[in-house]
Amino acid sequence: MPNIILQVYPTMGDTAAMKELRPIGRSSERYHEMLTSLIELCQAADELGYWGITHVEHHGHSEGLEISPDPLLLNVYLGHYTKQLRHGQLGLVLPAHDPVRVAEQIAIADHMLEGRLFVGMARGYQARWQNVLCQRFGVTATASDQSSADQRNRLLFEEHYKIIKQAWADDVLRYRGPVYEVPYPHGDGIPNWPPAHTTTLPYGAPGEVDDNGTVRGLSVVPKPYTKPHPQLFQAFGASPGTLRWCGEEDVTPTILTGPIENLRSLIEVYREAARSRGREVPFGKGIGIVRTVHITESREQVYEWTEKYEDPVWNGWYRPFGFMEAARLPGEEGPVPKPGEHLADRLMNSKIMMAGTLDEVKRQMDETLTQLPVDYIVLLFHWGLFSREHGLRQLELIANHLMPEFGMTATHGAASQPA
Repeated sequence: MPNIILQVYPTMGDTAAMKELRPIGRSSERYHEMLTSLIELCQAADELGYWGITHVEHHGHSEGLEISPDPLLLNVYLGHYTKQLRHGQLGLVLPAHDPVRVAEQIAIADHMLEGRLFVGMARGYQARWQNVLCQRFGVTATASDQSSADQRNRLLFEEHYKIIKQAWADDVLRYRGPVYEVPYPHGDGIPNWPPAHTTTLPYGAPGEVDDNGTVRGLSVVPKPYTKPHPQLFQAFGASPGTLRWCGEEDVTPTILTGPIENLRSLIEVYREAARSRGREVPFGKGIGIVRTVHITESREQVYEWTEKYEDPVWNGWYRPFGFMEAARLPGEEGPVPKPGEHLADRLMNSKIMMAGTLDEVKRQMDETLTQLPVDYIVLLFHWGLFSREHGLRQLELIANHLMPEFGMTATHGAASQPA
């Protein structure tokens, strides 16, 4: 049965606070309050048996949403307040990072969390910050539109991923690609390494330096704690190209789309790609789907909570970026939602949101899992838009009444052993 991962966009207040304290994202006091509240959230999730918690990588959110410019640092910090809960990111925007440096940072975080780290990867879609941070690589944010910018972004994403994996696996990294080289320059190497004969040749990785003192490769240290590396996820993919890549690379996709028919089609793309690499994967194995859950006392409360907690995310943020397409029904044309259609009805009809009384949510979950026996459900959990009391109550209801019904209570097992 599936494991539940809480997707928490660290948010510094609800929309009223965002307006009153504009720009709330620059408030040191509110950031520190948010950080403290995340400790309580993680400890509660840990005690209740959730499998993991994840954050995003985004920069410059003066509005106060998604305040997570360094999710690995947040993982390590929060991980020291928990015992079994896994910590990760959905995801690190690989084109924005030097691949050698991020391989090192992930490995160190994996050691600090003693194997409770998982790694999510993304291509990036927010031009406001990505175009700034990625300028050194000549890459920008992408809209997955097959444009030259989109192709450049995918090139960097896949090259950086390849380098990171190779850096973890090889004692001496040597790489020559369209953008990146190790060593640099690759052909000539780096001459005149001063301690070649006194230190590196007798003690360093064999082949790192030659007898002439020329650097021929780079030994990326440390290796990860987890063997061969932390579990890898892909963040919120919904295109056949992304699912194909995940299947080829044995990376767990977390699919942001609602309709069951669309999900089944994407899962088959993943399975076919895995098959092309010699892996026969049962339907749903190695797959994550993105959902949101609200356990209410009445039907009226579904609409009230949707307006209060989902509207700022879906209409205020996702919709301008085109993410509302995730709620488009098969064969449907025209705007989504339709004119006059309530957001709650759209999210529920598309299956992205499960909401209602406990019995109603159980029926919705049963319908989903009967058709989609996936390994992971990523719950969009709007901590910060939720009040503390509301968030903790929902966490308890899901854990105590929904998770046991479907065998979701995490069996964390022994910690991963060092590589």
